[in-house]
Amino acid sequence: MSRERINVLFVTHADKKGGAEQSLIHLINYMDTRRYKVFFLCPAEAAYLHEITTEHQHIPYTLGSIKQRLGLGYLGAVRFIRRLVKEHGIQIVHANGWRAPWYVAPLKFISRAKLVWHHRDYTHLKMYNHVLPRFFHQVICISHFVADSIAGSNRTVIYNGVDARNNPYDKTRRLMEDGELLIGTFGRIVEWKRYHLMIEAVKRLSDRGMTNWKLLIVGDTSMDNTDDYYDSLKRRVEEYGLSRQVVFHGYSSKPLELMSECDVTINFSMNEPFGRVVIESLMVKTPVIVADSGGAPEIIRETMGGIIVKDGDIHALAEALYTIGTKAVNYEELVRSGHRSVLEQFSMEEIITRVEQLYGTLLGREPEAEAGMAVQAVSKGGRG
Repeated sequence: MSRERINVLFVTHADKKGGAEQSLIHLINYMDTRRYKVFFLCPAEAAYLHEITTEHQHIPYTLGSIKQRLGLGYLGAVRFIRRLVKEHGIQIVHANGWRAPWYVAPLKFISRAKLVWHHRDYTHLKMYNHVLPRFFHQVICISHFVADSIAGSNRTVIYNGVDARNNPYDKTRRLMEDGELLIGTFGRIVEWKRYHLMIEAVKRLSDRGMTNWKLLIVGDTSMDNTDDYYDSLKRRVEEYGLSRQVVFHGYSSKPLELMSECDVTINFSMNEPFGRVVIESLMVKTPVIVADSGGAPEIIRETMGGIIVKDGDIHALAEALYTIGTKAVNYEELVRSGHRSVLEQFSMEEIITRVEQLYGTLLGREPEAEAGMAVQAVSKGGRG
């Protein structure tokens, strides 16, 4: 006997696409619309809406800054979401990121919906780590690093996933096939991503006599207004005489294509909650060097697709690049292991199955049955 579809409302504040939004897009696109009816609350002009290909109902609404909307504005937004939940019979409210959960949390007392917070950030703020989780029936953390930062027993770790079925890029480049080590780094241009340390590391390669390298910095300041930091990076490169070797590419709408053309990518961020660039690089068969900080090392330990170096140590980073550039490491094994493991452990089929199991548990449905139906839907070539 078939069941009625479960109504799920996803809520986010973001109008631009970062890693958190990309992960949410994948999650929504893999929802089985034969079993779930998807509602999506986000700004009317969100730049990524065209990337959501699954059947859904868009609810245009902007969740402003909590500080600016405290008072009647905040209460009005909460009432709006509550009305949506009631009118559409929403059973699961899935809050994404760091702002949406503050608007969803009060529903615990004024609705019967089950509340899920997809926690994708790391902070020292006690309100986030000790107070906010109490308002949710379940908190999905994107790494053990994030999970360890919050209190409560209602937390579970579900990694972000890769959308391998829509990856058109098959790596054809051999390691340094043109005699040059092509290094890539991808992401928002913000100081905690530590691009300045990467520049210091490649300078040490040149100081050591290894000059056949190029560093491609892909990203911009549009989300964070960090032009001063960006300008300081450019000045540093000019001062070191590395302008021909360090390329500031800017934003790319096709980062996977660029990753597939690199020999290695770097994620040297401080306390990166997860590291989407890491799993995407491994998916396109490009090994990754990561700092031993945050959630990124978890990915490398799970996949064996790269090298973990001491956090913040530019000498260790330079040494890791040198071992790849001099072919002193089994590069092909890094490629094989990383690619195979990321498809097995970080595939969206695996991730959506775990999320749907969580939904089933919250709603009192049999988790095994939920998972079995999800796997069958994927094996038949699509979800909805």
